[in-house]
Amino acid sequence: MRVIATTLLAYLAAVTAVFGLQLVAVTTLVTRRAGTFDLERDGLTALLVGVPASSLGLIAVAWLAAGRPRRERLRLVSTRVPAHGILAMIAGILALSQALESLALLIGVGPGANLEWIARTLATATPVSLALAVLVVGGLAPVGEELFFRGFMLTRLRRAWSAGPAIVATALAFGLIHGEWAHGLLATGIGLYLGLVTVRSDSVLPAVICHVANNTVSVLLSAATGSPQGRGVNAVLLVVTALIFAASLRWLPPAPAEAG
Repeated sequence: MRVIATTLLAYLAAVTAVFGLQLVAVTTLVTRRAGTFDLERDGLTALLVGVPASSLGLIAVAWLAAGRPRRERLRLVSTRVPAHGILAMIAGILALSQALESLALLIGVGPGANLEWIARTLATATPVSLALAVLVVGGLAPVGEELFFRGFMLTRLRRAWSAGPAIVATALAFGLIHGEWAHGLLATGIGLYLGLVTVRSDSVLPAVICHVANNTVSVLLSAATGSPQGRGVNAVLLVVTALIFAASLRWLPPAPAEAG
């Protein structure tokens, strides 16, 4: 119970850090642009100041909560997965992400207001702003999220629970921190896969690589085309990407043997 209680406290600290630092960063921006700030026009700037603030907060909480030796407690260890296995994992998360988005569009839920706002914001980005978004949303955000959720939280919960419950609990916590329910459901699905990747590879590094690839592709596609439109297109995408995802699971390494 002590492990679960302290993990919950760390999660509450992470939630406070994420939303608190985002609020401070965006409030500072609004204050500096008093009377002229517009969420649609200045949305990319808000994104570029809010995401780094929350990501650094997650990294700080994970680093402090993990204690020593941090390398092992955050699973910042080399992976035994070969290069072709990492590529299969990347294909898996890209396929899963598109399958979940197409499914959400087909059932009329959509990706959620937050993701739709981000897509509109990125659609008007200049090349320089888009490059910054790739670095921040595609790079820094996944590092912060994976370091806390799959590096710290999943590793710690595995001290009390078996892999399945620990992966599910971590994925639910990951979904909740995204705030909006539709976005949170999509994030929960992604979190389940990233948890499986972490457990099977016995390292957080493949999950970081997968998450970076997914967010980077998402940023670039949002800027270029946005979400795919039309029921027919999304139905085809759902079937194709679900098959790709199922195939990618065959390339996951077996779970490492339990100690003891």
